[in-house]
Amino acid sequence: MTERLRWTILFVAWLGWVFDIMDTALFNLAKTRMLTDLMGAAEYAERGPQVEGFIQMVFIIGWAIGGLVFGILADRWGRSRTMILTILLYCCFTALTAACQTWEQVAFVRFLTGLGIGGEWAAGAALVAEVFPDKRRPLAAAFLQTAAAVGPVLAATANLGLREYSWHWMFLIGLAPAVVTIFIRMVVKEPERTVHVAAGSLKELFGEGRWRKHALLAMVIGTVGIAGAGNAAYWMPNLVKAASEGMADTVVSARTSFVTYAQHAGTLLGVFLFPYFAKRLGRRPALAIGFIGAPTVTYFALRGQVTYESLMWIAPTISCLSIGLTAIYGLYFPELFPSRIRATGAGFAYNTARITQAPLPWVTGMIIGADKSSPAHGVMLAGLVYVLGLLALPFAPETKDKPLPE
Repeated sequence: MTERLRWTILFVAWLGWVFDIMDTALFNLAKTRMLTDLMGAAEYAERGPQVEGFIQMVFIIGWAIGGLVFGILADRWGRSRTMILTILLYCCFTALTAACQTWEQVAFVRFLTGLGIGGEWAAGAALVAEVFPDKRRPLAAAFLQTAAAVGPVLAATANLGLREYSWHWMFLIGLAPAVVTIFIRMVVKEPERTVHVAAGSLKELFGEGRWRKHALLAMVIGTVGIAGAGNAAYWMPNLVKAASEGMADTVVSARTSFVTYAQHAGTLLGVFLFPYFAKRLGRRPALAIGFIGAPTVTYFALRGQVTYESLMWIAPTISCLSIGLTAIYGLYFPELFPSRIRATGAGFAYNTARITQAPLPWVTGMIIGADKSSPAHGVMLAGLVYVLGLLALPFAPETKDKPLPE
């Protein structure tokens, strides 16, 4: 395979993830306007955050199931064919959100959207891993992770441009990723596997004590990082709205977009910074920096009066620490398992972590609903999840400068 084709495949996989993160962020930015319209202002004021949290929980469960199911199908059908199917799935159901008449319909459609988003990432990550040689794989993985910053920026730009229009138009933007499938069909070919390794299974993963321990530790560590990263990003628009009380919806939308720009400048820094920490300091110390830094910054930043101006530095700092540390997972999790169960172990840890952390947005919404003054208190209390990560780290193996287990 030529070098040019490798980078073309990486770009297409990156573009697919950019758009699925964009579709996720479109909902985050439009949810308050949409649910206020569907539920009515009075009912939204009474239990809006609880509904938002429930919808996000359902979406995350769909994401995790999609990652597991389509990950298996990608092995059977092929990476490129699975990517086409999952991209069409998530962009069509994102657009269908515009036709929803109740919040229950929104929750169902978001579940279906999550199936596609989780499946696209599983197929794209496997494809990139197979076309790049070992020495180039960390760079390719880091580039792929930058989509976590670019996708929300595109969503924020759409939100800024459409702030004068109905929320329905935000979700119709979700059809745009369908264009990516044309490029996938044209340029992405299934990689030829030069080394054939007998596939592992969950039975084998949990059959030996060492690998079972690694799988459970990775699941806990993954749950903590994914929970913290997703929760802070999901509720940031609510923090902006709370800091803009009494202002017109168009002004709030514009402010939300600007905070999102700042927030994901922090994400972009974090996804390069934490792999560097992991390389220089070790995997466990790098994770500890995030597990301590993210909740500490969140607590001290949000405990006082939260203003729009303060969110312009709070958002990128929290995002750098919380989302940035998850960039270590693509490096660390494969190092915990031998080749025959490497994909099985890493996939189990990552996708099970999504399921186990799924209730956190709903719990956060319940806390916010109980405290009508500010969503900041719910986000701060949700930061306690990082304690679980710190408790698990002493038992996790350090893999820095060690060969992959065989």
